Amino acid sequence: MKKSLMNKFTLKILSLLIAILIWLLVMNIENPSITQTYMDIPVTFVNESYIESMNNIALMVDGKDSVNVRIRAASETIKKLSKENITAVADLTQIIDMDSDPIMVPVTVTCAGVDDEDIEVTPKNIPIKIDERKSLDRIISTELIGESKPDNNYEVGKITANPEKINIVGPKSIIEKIDSVTAQVNVDGMAASGEREATLKIYDKNHDELSEKQMSYLKFDVPSTTVQVYVELWRMLKDVTIDVSNAYVGSPQSGYQVDSVSSTPSEISIVGSEEALQKFTVNGNKLTIPQSDERDISGKSSDCEFSVDLTELLPKDIKLATGVNDTALLTVKILPLNSKEYNISTNEMKVENSPANMNVVMDKVEVLVRVEGKEEDLDKLDKSQIHLSIDLKSYTAAGEYEVPVKIEVPDGYQVVDEINVKVTLTDANSNVVTQKSEP
Repeated sequence: MKKSLMNKFTLKILSLLIAILIWLLVMNIENPSITQTYMDIPVTFVNESYIESMNNIALMVDGKDSVNVRIRAASETIKKLSKENITAVADLTQIIDMDSDPIMVPVTVTCAGVDDEDIEVTPKNIPIKIDERKSLDRIISTELIGESKPDNNYEVGKITANPEKINIVGPKSIIEKIDSVTAQVNVDGMAASGEREATLKIYDKNHDELSEKQMSYLKFDVPSTTVQVYVELWRMLKDVTIDVSNAYVGSPQSGYQVDSVSSTPSEISIVGSEEALQKFTVNGNKLTIPQSDERDISGKSSDCEFSVDLTELLPKDIKLATGVNDTALLTVKILPLNSKEYNISTNEMKVENSPANMNVVMDKVEVLVRVEGKEEDLDKLDKSQIHLSIDLKSYTAAGEYEVPVKIEVPDGYQVVDEINVKVTLTDANSNVVTQKSEP
């Protein structure tokens, strides 16, 4: 009886072992172990403080900062794996020999769900470089990006970064290349002054932005590469007059006089803080060009032109609106005594001996005619009494020509200057399009 029970127990154990063996055999057939190689797995440093405690920084060697990983696992496991599941680290406390050239550090690879003995890494060690640890301070400048257009009638006045200065720590080879730090901010659609988030960009001395890899070696005394900037919006003031009444010094040559002083443009738009614009408006809503020795007309007998930098004349917290040229052209018109200017339309100019089958186009809409006479007579002269004409008898071929203008004025008056107009002659037939008649 006892022997029979033992035989039954042995058979049960044997059956269980056979079942396990069959199960393992089936599982190996259904889900066999396979090997997969994953190329170019990036290596990252750990325990960097070990090197930093020596006032140094470890750097990857270009082209030597990745490894290939061979993993053996069940096929179902392999199917679920990707490069992102694999972590390769170089532990800086495990440097083989700090005095070697190159310095080598072992690479450890881990992958969730895979035993260490089923992971093989090539190469097992990677070379690194050791650089001196340096730091520098830089003021954070600001830069507008995107459309950077606030609501209508407003423009960006001042932008202040917070913090205004940043400390950067990193390898000497990178730190010494850094030229500037800029906070890039988008102000599209802003309707009121306020804070906006800005992204820090670091540029080298060639004005190229540092690469992502170079940035990875740098540490900042701010939590991230974004900072807050305060954007102050300024209101726009249009139709600001440029006052040129007293913009020059000196007197023209004897027998000549200043007829007029003008500015191109004569009006501008500005933007500024509310306080600054209020003061500006109280002063007559005009920008005055003051006297300057640089605009001296002493002894002149013809018109004088001067360039004026408007930005140098603007009060504090006021600037030119976007699109307004920062230079104005100041023109001082000088005429003989007892003379006057008349602007006459070229449409009123008579064209004599116009070539047949030619279009005649003048480059000017108006010409300026200066007439001299007695002061009391000039007041009586109307420009309708001045007659202009050109004679094209000598111009027969298509092209551009400088043609003298004949000016006729009433008795008692005299023309001060000879004038020319540029005339373009084109073949009238060349512009005719022949249309086919319908059958």
